[in-house]
Amino acid sequence: MSNMKKNIYIGIGIVSVIVILFIGMTITKINGQKIVKNTYINGINVGGLTKEGAKSELEQKYRLKDLDISYLDKSWQVPSKDIDLSYDLDSTVENAYKLNKEKNFMENIYKTIKSELGQKNNLNIAIDYNKDKLKNRIENIARDIDIDVKDASINISGSSIEINDSNSGLKVNVEESLKNIVRELEKGNTKEELVVTKVEPSITREQLQEVNTLLGSHTTKFDSSVSGRSTNIKLAANKSSDVLLMPGESFSYNEHTGMRTTANGYKNAPVIVQGVVQEGVGGGVCQVSSTLYNAALYSGVSFIELKNHSIPSTYVSKGRDATVTDSGIDFVFKNTLEHPIYVKNYVSGNTVTCQIYGSSKDKQNIQISTSIDGVSEAPIKKVEDPTILKGEEKQLEKGRNGYTVSTYRIYKDENGNVTKKEKVATSYYPKKQGVIAVGTMEKPEEKPPTETPKPPVTTPPATTPPVTPPQQPDTPNPPAEVPPAENTQQPNQE
Repeated sequence: MSNMKKNIYIGIGIVSVIVILFIGMTITKINGQKIVKNTYINGINVGGLTKEGAKSELEQKYRLKDLDISYLDKSWQVPSKDIDLSYDLDSTVENAYKLNKEKNFMENIYKTIKSELGQKNNLNIAIDYNKDKLKNRIENIARDIDIDVKDASINISGSSIEINDSNSGLKVNVEESLKNIVRELEKGNTKEELVVTKVEPSITREQLQEVNTLLGSHTTKFDSSVSGRSTNIKLAANKSSDVLLMPGESFSYNEHTGMRTTANGYKNAPVIVQGVVQEGVGGGVCQVSSTLYNAALYSGVSFIELKNHSIPSTYVSKGRDATVTDSGIDFVFKNTLEHPIYVKNYVSGNTVTCQIYGSSKDKQNIQISTSIDGVSEAPIKKVEDPTILKGEEKQLEKGRNGYTVSTYRIYKDENGNVTKKEKVATSYYPKKQGVIAVGTMEKPEEKPPTETPKPPVTTPPATTPPVTPPQQPDTPNPPAEVPPAENTQQPNQE
C-alpha cells in the first residue's frame, strides 16, 4: 500500500471519528435537559438553561400589569383580571425546550446543529386570556370613539328640494385591534393603540346638487272607507319612500316594503290570489307598486323585474300595473340615468302619489301609450238546473275576456317630434270562463178555478109593531090583531 493511500485512509478515519463525535455530542444535547443554544424568549436568552432556570429568568421580568389601550390623546385602563390574563411561563419554557426534541431524528439533529452554529430561535411568551371578555372591552371603548358617517341627504317638501351636508365618520376595527393587543401581550407589552379607520360618506352634497327637478309622477285613487286597504297603502307608500338611487343602483319594492304580515303592520284586505279576489294580509300594496311603476315610466329608468296582475286593475289601465307578492314576484327598476334619482311617495285623502326626482340634465319628454294586441272572448259554460223553470237562465259566475297588451314609452324632442319608441312590456290577462244555469223544470199545468157555491143569504121577516087604537074613555076594548108580515127570499149578488 502506498503512503498516499495510507494517508487518505487515515484522513477518512479521522473525519469519521470527528463526525461520529459531533453527532454523538449533538444527540447528547438533544437528549439533554437543557434548552438548545441561541434560544430567545422576547429577547431574553434562555439557551443552555434548564427549564427551571429559564422559568426563573422569565419570572424576573414578566409580572402582570393592567392593559393600557389608547387612541390619540385618550387612554383606557383594562385590569388584567377583567380579561382573565396570565402569563403561562411553563408552556413558554416547554415550547423552548422542545425546539430540537419534538421532530424526527434528522430534523432534531439539523435544528440542533444550526442553533449551535449561531442561528437564533425567537419565541414569544405564551399567555392565557378570555378572548370574548377582551373583545367586549374593546367594543365598549369603541363606543367612545366611533362616529357614524353621515351621507348627504335630500329633504323634499312640496316643490322645495333641500340638501343636507355629509359628515365623515370614525370606526374602530375591533378585530384588527384585538390581534394587535394579543400580539403585544405575547411580546410582554401591555400598551397598544387601537386601529381606527376614517369612514368617508358614500353620498356627498356635490353628488346630490344635481337632483333639482321632477322627472316623473303619477297619482291613483282608492276607497278610503275600506280601512284595512287604506292602512296598507299608506304603510307601503311610506316604506318605499325617501329612497336615493345613485347611477347603476336598483330599487326593489319588496326589499323596502318587507313581508306583508301583521307583525309588520299590514292589515287584512281584498287581494288577488291566482286570479281570484279574496281576503288576505297586505291587500292594497300592489296599488302603490303600480303607481310607482307609472312614475318610473315617465322618469326614463329601466325595469329589471315587472309582472302584471292576473286581473286588470281598476286604478290603472291595462298594461300599466305592476303586481308583487311575498312569494317572489317583485317590482325592480334600475337607475340607468347619469345622475342620482330620489323616490318620494305620499298619501293624501283617497289618493296615493309616487314621484321620482332627478337632474334636469336627465329629464326627457316622455309619453306612455298602450295597445291591446289581442282579445280572447270569455267562454260560457251552461249547466242544467232542475230548480229553475225551463226557458229561464241564471248567471252563476261572471266571465272575463282575456287581453294581450303592449306598453310603449315614446320619446319626443322639444318640437314634439318622436325620436324613439320603446316597447317596455307585454302584459297578458287570462280569460275566465263564465257559468250560466239553464232551467230544466217544466211548468205545472194550469187548471181552471173551481167555483165554490156560496150559502144563500136569508133575509129575516119584517116585523110590524102592533098598532094600539086610541082608547075610548070608559070603553075597555082590546087592541086589534095585526097579522105578521110574510117571509120573502132574495137572490145572491156576485
